[in-house]
Amino acid sequence: MTDHLSSRQEDGLPFRFRPKSVSKEQTAASWRQITTGMQQHTPGRPGRERKWLVALTVFTVLIAGGWMVWLMGLSEKMVEIRTTYGEIREVQLPDSSVVYMNANSVLRMPEQWTADGARKVWLEGEAYFEISKQPGRPQNQFIVHTDQLDVVVLGTKFNVNISTNKTTVSLKEGKVQLTAKEDVPEGQQVITLNPGDEAQIGRKTSFVKACTNVDLIAGWRNNRYHFEGTSLAEITELIRNKYGYEVVISDTSLNSRSITGDLYAGDIDQFTKALSITMKLQIEKKGQQLIFRSKK
Repeated sequence: MTDHLSSRQEDGLPFRFRPKSVSKEQTAASWRQITTGMQQHTPGRPGRERKWLVALTVFTVLIAGGWMVWLMGLSEKMVEIRTTYGEIREVQLPDSSVVYMNANSVLRMPEQWTADGARKVWLEGEAYFEISKQPGRPQNQFIVHTDQLDVVVLGTKFNVNISTNKTTVSLKEGKVQLTAKEDVPEGQQVITLNPGDEAQIGRKTSFVKACTNVDLIAGWRNNRYHFEGTSLAEITELIRNKYGYEVVISDTSLNSRSITGDLYAGDIDQFTKALSITMKLQIEKKGQQLIFRSKK
């Protein structure tokens, strides 16, 4: 992996459990400790009732202690890679797959992938994946987990964009299967994409449409952005997610404007300059705010 980061355990990520037996010495010590305590604190309790209470207490301690050992010792160690606002990073995975991470994104994965299991990563933000095929592996799946859906891959090129209300997957090569994590009353719960397809899964909805060109959609890798009737509201969300600026629109009539075409921008200044020209906007920067006004 080209990015060298320290590993740490992540809360909320999957655990694998392998039961560990409790030794005879530990059992005997637990019996002695609890029996002594019961004798000290329950002097008048009948013998049979006390024995049952001691046995139940020991059983509870051993079971709880065993699960505590499994939880603390067997959680997977994870590697986490982050990009800051305005940063684009290329990451090579252990299987030679390549991930291009857009700004303000997070990629997590196990420190080690087992040879007999699926390759799994967890994504927040946006990334473009070029997944290598692994014909020698018993299980050849590559899985991208997001908050709203799981993407199951067999070797392909695709883009995943996670925004506030929806997750969009655009497929260039190969085949992927998407599974929504929440009920989808309007649309499909499980979607299979073929090259040229794009799917969006949002809150309670999903749909598939033809994708113009995945290379254009993933053009952000080279600081190029492709817009197809993209509203100003969508552009302001892009600015917030990629550059960390809040947009203030002084005139609500501007919300009806949209843009179609390609825009090149290596930083926020280039982005706002190009946007100002193409959408006829006056853009003022104040700290971490951008104020949009209509050009007179």
